[in-house]
Amino acid sequence: MYLLPDDGSRCPKVIAGSIEELATTFYQKLQMKGYSLLVEDVTNALIEETKRYAGCATLRCQRGSTNIIIIDKTIVLEGFEWFIIEPCLSANCDLIQAQLVEASRSMGGDGFGMSVSEAEQAYNQAKELMPKNAFVEPPFSFKTLGGN
Repeated sequence: MYLLPDDGSRCPKVIAGSIEELATTFYQKLQMKGYSLLVEDVTNALIEETKRYAGCATLRCQRGSTNIIIIDKTIVLEGFEWFIIEPCLSANCDLIQAQLVEASRSMGGDGFGMSVSEAEQAYNQAKELMPKNAFVEPPFSFKTLGGN
């Protein structure tokens, strides 16, 4: 996270980082929990969830842009965007992990963690919340014609 200096707007910006940076950090967190996902899996899931978010709200990097923006691992997310996207990424990674564990069970491995149906339900709930959360904007103020 990068805290940018106050520009006088009373709403200083927080840069969360690029998709690649965020995915790597999130991957490391998942490794500590025993997940068997690859960093590429997490990066692809974050790109997928960023695309979902972009369908609900305008990414900050789009504002003022005159070029077509391709959502890839170089896109930089602001703090509030990451705050909205992260729960879906977490649920998506839980689902991918549950699918991997279930596949290993079919080959005689011991299972642990959530079942696929539990993970799907959690992922669907997170996806339902994203559009609601995406319509929250940072606070702003304005003056009326009366000067108030």
